[in-house]
Amino acid sequence: MKRILLIAVLAGLLLAGCGPKRPVLYPNAHLDEVGMQVAQADIDDCIMKAEAAGANASDTGAAVGNVGKSAAIGAAAGAVFAAIMGNDVGRAAAATGGAAAAGSAVSEGFKSSDPASIHKNFVDRCLRDKGYEVIGWK
Repeated sequence: MKRILLIAVLAGLLLAGCGPKRPVLYPNAHLDEVGMQVAQADIDDCIMKAEAAGANASDTGAAVGNVGKSAAIGAAAGAVFAAIMGNDVGRAAAATGGAAAAGSAVSEGFKSSDPASIHKNFVDRCLRDKGYEVIGWK
């Protein structure tokens, strides 16, 4: 079980090292007028404004909560399975809960490169106010 948890933590750390996603702009008249260098500076400005306003790119509280919920659900499922099969309930619950937590940690690590929706909405609106059209994040 310790090995699974270690693998999950390492996977999360590796994924956290991936660069953050940024908005992709539609090539409208405003973008053509100002050029990509100014547009990138405007994107940076909007990202900084979002962070200053408290619309952080990552929502670690939600990720921790999701991992905890998965562990609890996995432990309950392990206990039921062990009770039906007649195995050691405690060990099965702990193993299943640990596996669920590890799986959830890896899943949250994959999601970590996606900015929080409030952050994306803030940056999108800021850029729209500046004359840009955001078509997605990459």
